[in-house]
Amino acid sequence: MSRKAKKASRHHHTVPKFHLRGFADEDRMLRQIDLETGRQTTLCITDATVRRDFYTLHLPDGSRSDMWERRLAAVENEVAPMLRAATRAESREAKGQQRAALSLWMGLQLLRGQGQRSQLSQIQALMMRMTVGMGGLAYLQHAMSEGLGRPVRLEEAEVVWEDVHKPGGPAVQASSADHLSTLRSALRQTVQNIHGRSWHRVRFVDQSLAINDSPVALIPDEGHPGLLGVGLKTAGSVTVALDRRTLLWLAGPELPDTDAFPPSDELAHAHNRSVVFGAHRFVYTHPDDADPTGDLLLPRPPRTIRETGGLTDFANRDRPLDDVLAQIVQHERDSDPDSLIANYTWPIRGTWRRSSMTPRRVTRPFALRCWDGYVRDV
Repeated sequence: MSRKAKKASRHHHTVPKFHLRGFADEDRMLRQIDLETGRQTTLCITDATVRRDFYTLHLPDGSRSDMWERRLAAVENEVAPMLRAATRAESREAKGQQRAALSLWMGLQLLRGQGQRSQLSQIQALMMRMTVGMGGLAYLQHAMSEGLGRPVRLEEAEVVWEDVHKPGGPAVQASSADHLSTLRSALRQTVQNIHGRSWHRVRFVDQSLAINDSPVALIPDEGHPGLLGVGLKTAGSVTVALDRRTLLWLAGPELPDTDAFPPSDELAHAHNRSVVFGAHRFVYTHPDDADPTGDLLLPRPPRTIRETGGLTDFANRDRPLDDVLAQIVQHERDSDPDSLIANYTWPIRGTWRRSSMTPRRVTRPFALRCWDGYVRDV
């Protein structure tokens, strides 16, 4: 008799439970600080950072696949004993395969969370606004008619046009396939940056460390105007709290690794400050520890990509349809991949009337081969 197939996981932790456990009390409870409401609650690590179907892929046959959730869990299972050893051993320096595994895990933590998904959604919304805007209303009506297989009235197209160009932009939600594809393309360079830094373990006695929903903190280099807008390449330091008393501080590659860097109030404060400002929405601490948000004014508005004053307005509502079609033909003849033109089909994936869209074709064998190939090369 064959075994019954294992049911696919649908409740996904964006931060592993084993990592959250290092900040919880004996009953596995955490304090959760919601930066968007200012509310503080106590909850179990089982319920923290859980998102339903966050890493689920929708396959062409209509089925769901939790292959990415299982692959992420495999990395977590390998790294969990390394983190426990790093928080307990008097001397523990990460080298060789252990350093490679920890670098992979930290790279994944930086790229896999809700903050990255939200940022990707905002980028897609900006790209949609530019593309639809430069095509004009007539091309939008044309694309909708072609995609729906029926004539689309001007009034229907105007509703979509106004939605795309309303304040704040269109409501776009990047799919898990979009997010995981972006993660996979950025993972190698991200891991290399982390692996190539100098690693320093700092163990605190009096100071307490916090964690957030994207638990790799980026501390700006000297001269950076502020905490916002700091990326991995521009970060002077990268910190990861392994538990509430143990910090992994990644500095520049010019410094030698140290397994026992002296703790200080300044270093703990710098980490906690970056945790608060770098959080997508939630900060987590031990229930007995001090509130790291300090005098930060809460609630904090949701994080958005800041549009600069010099951003070009691509909206050309009255552009003739023939002009757009001629540009598309010319673009296809010249094959210029770097030019941005209004050459989209309806429905636009990830945007308007999302439920009617065809899922992105991501096959299981391809995803597994890409993942395994990368892991072997780390």
